[in-house]
Amino acid sequence: MQEKAFYFHEILNDNQVMVYKKTQEEKFPTLRKFSDKAPQTDKFATHEVKVDYEYKSSADPDKVVPPDQRIKGYRYGPQIIPISSAEWDAVKFKPEKGVKLLGFTDSSNILR
Repeated sequence: MQEKAFYFHEILNDNQVMVYKKTQEEKFPTLRKFSDKAPQTDKFATHEVKVDYEYKSSADPDKVVPPDQRIKGYRYGPQIIPISSAEWDAVKFKPEKGVKLLGFTDSSNILR
């Protein structure tokens, strides 16, 4: 992404030129998590936290469910409704690219 900025120049009495930035693109902070637990002497430490999720079975809390046996579920009232990836693809919104022309009108109908 290219940053565009406009500068103001101001000339003072003793011929000094002052430059002020008028606009600057603001970037959001990253959502990465960092840790300060790594020793300060380790110069190769990235201090980045890796989040690892583990899904467990509700019937047997000690059993970890592998990714190929998981499906998405959505709350509908007190129940959780499972939805497979095939069902999700069938109801997924697929927008059309372009502009659709609905009709024409006389220019006198357009209030300005």
